[in-house]
Amino acid sequence: MVAVELIGGLGNQMFQYATAKALSLHRNEALLLDSRLFDNYKLHSYSLKHFNIDASVVKNDVPLKDRSIPKKIIDKLLEKADALTLHNRIFKNYQEKELLFDENLFKTNKKNIYLKGYFQSEKYFLKYQDEIRKDFEIVTPHKKETADMLKIITAENSVSIHIRRGDYISNPNANAVHGTCNLDYYHRAIEIMREKVNHPVFFIFSDDIDWAKENLNIENTMYFVDFTDASTNYEDIKLMSSCKHNIIANSSFSWWGAWLNRNKNKNVIAPSRWFSTDMLNSKDIIPESWMKI
Repeated sequence: MVAVELIGGLGNQMFQYATAKALSLHRNEALLLDSRLFDNYKLHSYSLKHFNIDASVVKNDVPLKDRSIPKKIIDKLLEKADALTLHNRIFKNYQEKELLFDENLFKTNKKNIYLKGYFQSEKYFLKYQDEIRKDFEIVTPHKKETADMLKIITAENSVSIHIRRGDYISNPNANAVHGTCNLDYYHRAIEIMREKVNHPVFFIFSDDIDWAKENLNIENTMYFVDFTDASTNYEDIKLMSSCKHNIIANSSFSWWGAWLNRNKNKNVIAPSRWFSTDMLNSKDIIPESWMKI
């Protein structure tokens, strides 16, 4: 069995799930999602329930049964005090040591492996991208505003722009690690898109949409997506991935919006500096086909 610890925002959860799903397919083993850390995590909540995911989820030590894992197997794994936390008794830990892709993950023969980390590289799951893309189809019904915006996006040479601020600004620790993409980055990216795309229409997504409205001036037609919030951020993923091209922030959230974009001729622009600190190596995060500026 492959189990994975889920933590962080939606983008992080998607990376963790995608890697665990790829490993479970590689090993032909069942998949178990451990979402219990969200029980005491105020910043984010478990958000994968909105996707087409068929896996057992452990919450408050109570597993939810699905078709892939018989209940008696899960009950056996969890029959002792707190089986998933006693990793050395049932699961063997795999702790991500750094952000670089580790090909050894797929070579290990440990039984009942438990993944802990962020796994921010498509190299972990690119082989199984068809399955991953299917799993990340949204099953929760869209809001009317989202459905209406999707019609506009699909009818235009749409370019998504994601501006991540939020805790990157308000939290000193997050700011020290991540920083934010400045306006110069976005202006340069917009100019590149205007050169590459005929009559681009820009769709702006942000966790600080008022700041974006005040600071982002584009001559082309643009739409500010201001009708979603943290509780429906999965709809932003849908909208961004439906755009034909993408300008992303240094954020796993817009990374997934661009990666799930099925346009074979898409242009994706990403910041060349993913972290504000040189202590973290981000070379495996951005796919080679994307442009870094």
